[in-house]
Amino acid sequence: MQSLKLLKFNMWIFGILFTTNTLEFISLLYTDHKFDWLRVILSVGFFVAFIVNLVNLKNKNYKTT
Repeated sequence: MQSLKLLKFNMWIFGILFTTNTLEFISLLYTDHKFDWLRVILSVGFFVAFIVNLVNLKNKNYKTT
């Protein structure tokens, strides 16, 4: 169980990392026609971490002290 401040911070970090890796994957696929597995795996992992933090925030599964 995390604090609310840390939960919001993690959501920002994982959201930004998901967005940047997804954009880089799409740009490589579009410009070089190259499928980069590392970017796909990282994007999926960051998306899962973002969703887990989002569910914890929605269910109020955090400490307020």
